Amino acid sequence: MKLKIGEFAAFCDISVPALRLYDRIGLLKPASVDPETGYRYYDPEQIRALNAILSYKKLGFSLQEIKELLSEKLTAAALIQKLCDKQRENSRKSDVCRYHNETIQSILDAYQASGILENDQNAALRLSRIACLENESLEHELSQILWL
Repeated sequence: MKLKIGEFAAFCDISVPALRLYDRIGLLKPASVDPETGYRYYDPEQIRALNAILSYKKLGFSLQEIKELLSEKLTAAALIQKLCDKQRENSRKSDVCRYHNETIQSILDAYQASGILENDQNAALRLSRIACLENESLEHELSQILWL
């Protein structure tokens, strides 16, 4: 039993444009395409392949990386290496986010300790300089955020 693209998309909770993109880049081709209408039909067995794609997307892999991960040419050792690389990359991103959160918390602590009134734009600018002394662009953006 073949499913039309809309039926397959609804069943898998994915958009039709996403399936069309996956087809266009060769990530998930339909089981068949009607030559007269161009309608794409998917086999229920393709749900496994789509689940793998969606799982890799959730882990932060790009569509090109996913295509490589699903390639039949990829060895188990290469797959393990790519997963380890992604784990290291995610760990670095996590460290950066943790640092940013600590900086934000420092700014919030300084804001609360200073007793700055919410409508005092000059005080907000001074406070933003506490955390952003070396980055004028970030200083400006942060002062705008604090002023809001």
